[in-house]
Amino acid sequence: MRLHPAQWRVTYPPRQVNNVYFDTARYDGLNANLSGVGQREKLRLRWYGPHIDLISGGNLERKRKQGMAGWKEIVPLESEFDLAGTTWRAMMRDLRAAVAPEARQWLDVFAVPTLINHYWRVYYATPDDAVRLTIDTALCAYDQRAVARPNLTRRAHMSAAIVVELKSTPDDTNYRRLSSALAGFPAPVDRFSKYVRGMMA
Repeated sequence: MRLHPAQWRVTYPPRQVNNVYFDTARYDGLNANLSGVGQREKLRLRWYGPHIDLISGGNLERKRKQGMAGWKEIVPLESEFDLAGTTWRAMMRDLRAAVAPEARQWLDVFAVPTLINHYWRVYYATPDDAVRLTIDTALCAYDQRAVARPNLTRRAHMSAAIVVELKSTPDDTNYRRLSSALAGFPAPVDRFSKYVRGMMA
């Protein structure tokens, strides 16, 4: 980071990112990613802070991808959810009641909570904010399949990873700058899904 020619600057204080991922009963989101399908989507509930048991200030996010381009549809949640004191059946009922009608349709499709994960994220950008960069470390995942209550204690065994992700708007100028920034890192460039990595673990 310090030697990179893009002169990255810190844009936001580091923080813990927490997610609940949802999938279909046939794990269509997982399988689409594993098979490399060009057009895919996934649903997650995201919130920030040191607590994975208390969801406060969360967003329900439908994340979509077409080739290398990705975007999100976000529905903010006004309600708080205590994962330690609920069941998945009650959680899904309360979540459906807390979101807008279009988001209920997302939950109709991705109706199965499959994974909780969290990691530590730091934020950077180029001086003009054209290219953004995040570094994620300390990845932890908790399998939610075949459990009636949220599993917040039994971690999956994951190998250590440092995930460096670069993003820009999808125009030609920023794409060239993004490619140039990627070339300045002495590391392989590849797809990396924290959802898939957690599920496989």
